[in-house]
Amino acid sequence: MLSSVELPTGVMDESYAAARRSKPEHQFRLRTRAAVVAQAVLRFQGDGPVRLLEIGAADGRILLELAGTLPYRELVGVEYNAGLREAAPPLPHNVRLIAGDATALPLELGPGSFDVVSALAVLEHLDEPTAALREAHRVLRPGGLLVATCPSPFWDALAGRAGLENPSHHVTAIDLRDLTNLFETTGFRVLAARGFMWVPVAVLPYLGLRVSPTSSLAIDRIVSRIPLLRQLCVNAFVVGRRVSKLVVPNAASRRQADVVVGRSDS
Repeated sequence: MLSSVELPTGVMDESYAAARRSKPEHQFRLRTRAAVVAQAVLRFQGDGPVRLLEIGAADGRILLELAGTLPYRELVGVEYNAGLREAAPPLPHNVRLIAGDATALPLELGPGSFDVVSALAVLEHLDEPTAALREAHRVLRPGGLLVATCPSPFWDALAGRAGLENPSHHVTAIDLRDLTNLFETTGFRVLAARGFMWVPVAVLPYLGLRVSPTSSLAIDRIVSRIPLLRQLCVNAFVVGRRVSKLVVPNAASRRQADVVVGRSDS
């Protein structure tokens, strides 16, 4: 049953949890976003156990996916809507969901207490995405990773007109360049930035065809190097490392970040 409590603009209701349980396209997206996080952690953070925070964790299904793919000490999800938290499947003992606002995280999440923070398809739901990234910076340890994704505003609008999605909860349009700039202005050094979920692959779950997230991301890496084809990615991700002072790359570095999967941290 849907909650009768009026939710703030941008906050998903319990129908989102129902879609993630039953619709192949939603399951593909959550599994692929989880794979983006897992690959980023293994590439840039090493293979040691991590403490990870997911901002805007909904029903915790991405946390559950990560629990099966990442070495971790604890996985914590913050979700505003109580109905979504209550819709969570059974979670392992060191995977938990707590109440909270993405732009003002609970005080129990102390400074420098996480190795990794993820914000997956959540920043576009916020009036002030910068506030969420500043909170991520606060709770990350020095050198910790932030992984964020957002839908392409162009493909988001097109999917809405085609009746494939309802983007009415998206209140801030953020593309890859915007997301990269958000990282750079909130204390993160960009390590990787590119599009993912290539349209010809992303439509397959709508047709009832199962797609492996690993295969999808492998195709994304190939098409991201071809200017015409990379315009057909419906989502973007950025991976950044928390730094103590702002490091703003020059224009050439920004152009490179739009194309290349990763840049060295050295």
